[in-house]
Amino acid sequence: MYFNSEKMAKTIGRLAEKTPKVGETVSGLLVKKAFTYQIMAPDDLHVFSQLSTANISQRITIAYTGAFGVLEHRLKQIFESVESLSDEESEGPAFCVHERLTVKYESEKHISLY
Repeated sequence: MYFNSEKMAKTIGRLAEKTPKVGETVSGLLVKKAFTYQIMAPDDLHVFSQLSTANISQRITIAYTGAFGVLEHRLKQIFESVESLSDEESEGPAFCVHERLTVKYESEKHISLY
């Protein structure tokens, strides 16, 4: 048997401080507890639930045997923002793509992306 029921979520915390206008998008975390749904800001998660947030950093190492300068040059041809990082900042040759992805020379056979 299939029961089609309407579900409702309440906004709480910072999201509840301002009433959205008709058609305005509400963005937050949807938390289900028992049979109730709540929408809250990520910063309010630990206040209104027993859940917590964490940041996860991922780093991937790729086999690459070409010249590191050539890789940087090719990426500059593709992307608008490729900035070289100083050796002190990155402990070796590295550059940053669009302030989001760091490409670092690890060895003659590997580069790291993080």
